[in-house]
Amino acid sequence: MAIKIDSTVNGSTITLTLMGDLSTLETKDFDTAFADSVKGMKEALLDFSQVEYISSAGLRSLFLAKKLMTKQGGDLKILYPSKEVMEVFKATRYDNIVTIIQRKDETAKTIFYPLRPVQRMMVDTHFQKAESTIMNIGALAELDNSIDLDRLAEAMNDLLNSYDIFRTRLAFDPETGDICQRFDGEIKKVYVESLSEEGFEQRKLELMEPFKLIDHALYRIYIIKTPKVNYLYMDFYHAIMDGVAVIILFWRELNRRYVKGINTQNKSLNTDYSDYILEEANLTDEQLAEGRAYWKNILAAFDKNKHLPPMDGGNPSDGLEHELETPFTNIDKSFFKDKSFNENTFFMAATMLSIASLTGADDSVMTWVHNGRITPAERRLMGLMLDQFPISWDFSKDISVAEFLTGLEAKIAEGLKYRKSLDVVYDEGLEDKCACFILQKGAIGRRGEMKLGNSSVTFEELPANEINVAENIIDIEFNAHDDGTFALVLNYDIKYYSRDSMKRFTQKITDIMNDLKVDTSMISELLNKK
Repeated sequence: MAIKIDSTVNGSTITLTLMGDLSTLETKDFDTAFADSVKGMKEALLDFSQVEYISSAGLRSLFLAKKLMTKQGGDLKILYPSKEVMEVFKATRYDNIVTIIQRKDETAKTIFYPLRPVQRMMVDTHFQKAESTIMNIGALAELDNSIDLDRLAEAMNDLLNSYDIFRTRLAFDPETGDICQRFDGEIKKVYVESLSEEGFEQRKLELMEPFKLIDHALYRIYIIKTPKVNYLYMDFYHAIMDGVAVIILFWRELNRRYVKGINTQNKSLNTDYSDYILEEANLTDEQLAEGRAYWKNILAAFDKNKHLPPMDGGNPSDGLEHELETPFTNIDKSFFKDKSFNENTFFMAATMLSIASLTGADDSVMTWVHNGRITPAERRLMGLMLDQFPISWDFSKDISVAEFLTGLEAKIAEGLKYRKSLDVVYDEGLEDKCACFILQKGAIGRRGEMKLGNSSVTFEELPANEINVAENIIDIEFNAHDDGTFALVLNYDIKYYSRDSMKRFTQKITDIMNDLKVDTSMISELLNKK
């Protein structure tokens, strides 16, 4: 039976549907058709669902097809071979040479995993602000010319295939209708692309696009060559990856594979994100009850007129700008050397005191973001682990700065014990409108460099999205840069705050930070200081 070949093209991917046998008589026609069809393609998909037989000559043709695609920087995949043809592939170990995608067992049931509470909160936020890129997390990076782009692509693809989080697809549970997630999506292979300057500018427009949520890949990665500069663009949907996962874990694993090669990784150390989700989802209400009561008690006292910086209703003349970044010149990382408290505690203390001082309140209620990784296994876990913890402090009893910082650290540790009970905070919207504090470490997304082997990668800030808004009325972000300096970034809702009011808040935080450097000062002095 002569072989028939139909083709369809989608961007740089071509799908060739084969019908009939692939034996000695047909291979010449296949070889010619394949070579003519795949010119300029980065991915060739051979649909084998209608191939009835393959001979050794056919296997040789597939080997040559694979070699041709590799030579032009692309990849070959075989789709949906019949049971008989798949047996030939396995018997000849061909499945170790060519990527083969088998049709799913129709009797196998897709596993739908629940969203973690923080994931659900983020997805809900996305749907409420569907045109926003508020849930995009990533950066465009300029690559040093010494970086081997093909080696980088190989390292990237191996990394993506090593963690189940990159197979995540959001879906509707057919039984409950709830948005949930699957971990069986296909990994989209990363290639080295050559683009003109105009093509690169067009590609950068994707930085402004929100993710398509349902049944789509939730990351976008490109390695791009332009006539002058090479680039790496990584963008992840926030509900699958947090800052620690992107800045530390992903980059560390990418660098390791780039330097040592893809065959040196101990994948047995990897922890599946899906397993963690099931473990968390199986906790009983009885196990969670104490923590839920703890969080509800803290947030019951929240009053936006007492526990937020004074609101002035915004200023239309400010336009849509909603972010204010201020570098600090009066403190750097050396200040924290040999201190009994860490950066997170110090800056959180300054934030709580500043709000209380500006409002005249005798207490403070806010939330703060923790990376969510407590155990050794969790510290390696690629995925979204961060959580938003409520915290409060009663300033009616006067204490010294040293006592306050020590007490605040103890308060933070107490809250971490109840991290598994934070579902009540998200489900009931208890954190809505609270000021939210985060200490952000690393350079990605703001400025700075990372190392890739012996070369440098310079990160450029993502373009501002004027549709984006603060997740709360105000987000208070302290950036710890790799060079030891710090900056304050206020992301605020322009319906509540003007730029001038944010400048006043920044100045108050700066003044309070200076006062917090003196351990013996009394908190009442800081609150009442004009």
